[in-house]
Amino acid sequence: MTTTRQTVRVDHERLEQALRRADALTGAAEGHGALCGLICAQGRADRAAWQAQVMGEREPGDVLAREAESLLEALYEQTVEQLNDTALGFRLLLPDDDQPLGRRAEALGRWCQGFLFGLGLGGIRAERELPEDVREILRDLAEISKVEFDVEGAGEAEESAYAEIVEYVRVGVLLINEEMHPLKAPPRLM
Repeated sequence: MTTTRQTVRVDHERLEQALRRADALTGAAEGHGALCGLICAQGRADRAAWQAQVMGEREPGDVLAREAESLLEALYEQTVEQLNDTALGFRLLLPDDDQPLGRRAEALGRWCQGFLFGLGLGGIRAERELPEDVREILRDLAEISKVEFDVEGAGEAEESAYAEIVEYVRVGVLLINEEMHPLKAPPRLM
């Protein structure tokens, strides 16, 4: 983990383990997807409400929950920073490439489920007028979220296909965010 501007960079495995220990309602990928969906829908996300969606109700002083909540706070900051990065530095929170392809593909499906849930929670409804390219991406994300991944004996072709799908989702989320909340370009010198 590295730090930038005092922001802790959260990795999937560390957050996933903390959420499991705390018996959270969702995993790391799904929780991150939900946060991204909320931000894309509303331009921001209520941190406490999002954390409650991920963690569920907690007793004050729950040490295991506190560790997970601390990582969720860092993930919130990281995600807001990445989605507003004019250099397009946004990344999906997924297992590292050294993990089995089946685990990574399953997490990608859960990430997409979380994203669609976050959009809905943020007020995006099917009847809302959205640009056609956004509607197409949302249909694709819905399909990715439903896919059952059978990757036994996965080879280079399957790895390449997975990488392409992750990049499609990443760029699609950036496009949706830009369509819903255009980034302000840095001022130009004349």
